[in-house]
Amino acid sequence: FVAIFSKSYYKFEENKKNMTQVTLDIPKKQYSSFMEVVKDMNLKIVRKSAEESLTPAQKKTWKNIKTGFEELKMIEEGKMHTRPIEELLKELDEL
Repeated sequence: FVAIFSKSYYKFEENKKNMTQVTLDIPKKQYSSFMEVVKDMNLKIVRKSAEESLTPAQKKTWKNIKTGFEELKMIEEGKMHTRPIEELLKELDEL
């Protein structure tokens, strides 16, 4: 059994090299029909989160946006404090 499993695993890895990934945007009204075709063709579906498909620059921007929202939440919860904008402008003016 182990030999059969190992052989099956090897074939899976071997076939994986011959695969190509495609990303498609499918209209909602055609999604069900498309999924039936995919199932009939015995194709593998790999689902990725939106974040996983971002470029490195987009990931950096997304991280900054998430950090901003996390900080806003902490401010609203009283776990982080801010200062008045006038104080910041005065400090910048002094530079």
